[in-house]
Amino acid sequence: MTTFPRLRTTSLTLREWRETDAPRALKLFQNQNITRMLTSKPHPFTKADAQAFLHKAMPHNLNEVLNWAVELKGEVVGGIGAGPLDKTPDMGWWLAEEHWQKGIMFEAASEALRYLLLEREYPKIVVDAFSDNKGSQALMRKLGFVHTGQGMGSSMARLAGDYPTEEFAISPLDFIAAQQLRVQEAAQ
Repeated sequence: MTTFPRLRTTSLTLREWRETDAPRALKLFQNQNITRMLTSKPHPFTKADAQAFLHKAMPHNLNEVLNWAVELKGEVVGGIGAGPLDKTPDMGWWLAEEHWQKGIMFEAASEALRYLLLEREYPKIVVDAFSDNKGSQALMRKLGFVHTGQGMGSSMARLAGDYPTEEFAISPLDFIAAQQLRVQEAAQ
């Protein structure tokens, strides 16, 4: 793939990260309620951390990893990514706290999954969340992810040590079934 796959939904644009996103990334990742649920973002989060994040998130080899900036009304409100793309991709996401529980990440993740599972035809995508991250786990289930087990993970924004995680996977059929369920629920 040579062109970054820009995706659009009713209210969102999923686009490539840019150098000009540094101030916004810095502001969002300074919120420990976000960083403590992520493995690789420290707290406190600095300008140097924002530059390192963008260097890693901006498009390099689109056959290895995809990282989308999630834009709402022209403003970055979160991010979603998947990789490695040469085997079973691991997906992750984060969202500005003021947008939690408003359906924004469901909309963004649904579009990213549609692209990865139905257009790119990956047979499976995996994801995990810290066991205390009930919001992400609820989102995973709503998207059609199936709980596959537990593990351990660390976070640069938490005290040193490993924390329990919940592991999930989704296939194209799981995703389609979840989408059909949403349509049926909306019709009732």
